[in-house]
Amino acid sequence: MKRFLAWAAAIVLLLAVAGVAGAGWYYSGMVIDPSHGDSYPLEVTAVTDDQVTLKGEATEPGTYGLTWQGGNATVGHVISAGQGSVTRELVKVRQGELKPGVRAYLDRWMYGDPSDPTAALGLPYKRVSIKGYPAWQTPGDSKTWVIAVHGRNANASEALRFVPTFHSLGMPVLGISYRNDPGAPAGDGKYHLGETEWEDVGSAIAYAKTQGATGVILYGMSMGGGIVPMTARRLPSEPIKGLILDSPVMDWNAPIELGAKQQGVPLWLASVGKWVISLRTGVSFDDIDQVRHAKEFKAPMLIFLDDDDDTVPIGPSLAFAKARPDLVTLFRTRGGGHVGSWNVDPARYEQALRDFVKRVG
Repeated sequence: MKRFLAWAAAIVLLLAVAGVAGAGWYYSGMVIDPSHGDSYPLEVTAVTDDQVTLKGEATEPGTYGLTWQGGNATVGHVISAGQGSVTRELVKVRQGELKPGVRAYLDRWMYGDPSDPTAALGLPYKRVSIKGYPAWQTPGDSKTWVIAVHGRNANASEALRFVPTFHSLGMPVLGISYRNDPGAPAGDGKYHLGETEWEDVGSAIAYAKTQGATGVILYGMSMGGGIVPMTARRLPSEPIKGLILDSPVMDWNAPIELGAKQQGVPLWLASVGKWVISLRTGVSFDDIDQVRHAKEFKAPMLIFLDDDDDTVPIGPSLAFAKARPDLVTLFRTRGGGHVGSWNVDPARYEQALRDFVKRVG
């Protein structure tokens, strides 16, 4: 009987370990497995010349795109809201037919996915390939280029909101892709959270230099805001004049633990997930913690944060700014959520960009 109980206990323990390992594997996949594609949670219920009514949650303040399959519009301030419905200002229908029954999403990027500088902004551009990675390039006479690095599961269209500001300053903008993007080499098929993706930004810097650039400003959004600091740390001799970071992941522990909390997952299981991430990718969470390495930076930084970001906690960015007040300028908004500071106040955001460029350039 004792032997049977011992075997039974061992089997239960093995099953428990297997269950924890399986849960950790699943949770790790939510972080490092690429996932591309759009969802359309909003339903258009009414349209007039200057208003659109949507069924669903879409009450964020500011200016946004409204994107549906085959179409895109610009919507402005909230006119009224209640009982799961919101009416917003309809600024312009850019493409397609906006009518009741259309399924759409509120588009922080503004211009739909995918898009390009001509289709979105009417600006000239050319498509380029950087070691097999697709990119687009807008023209400019400045020798200082902006290299835009998008976030996780996003693409270069994420940077289109900011291109007109740099174009007005005569600065070329290079919107790049990196490993695991559609049309780009897949690498091992897993995100490495900046620990390898920085190499693709390094290739973009090398390309810009072959085209006459003598300096670059690296502009990273979300996970791109974690890739950009890794690039600066790994390539200290490159002519990086400044870093612009929008809702950056400065420490991956924070968003992973927040995601676990939001899903009702215990923090110890999030720790298992992080261990599995390291096992599957070789990523060192200490190495990609930019706060831990704050002393290594030398380039000025402009960091955009929104206090209502429910994807990437702003705490690590604030800690980094506290550690390096000599380098960091903070720009904070409220109500825009993750990478939504421009949408809340485009004019102030763009003025902050101009001021920063003037200071570093």
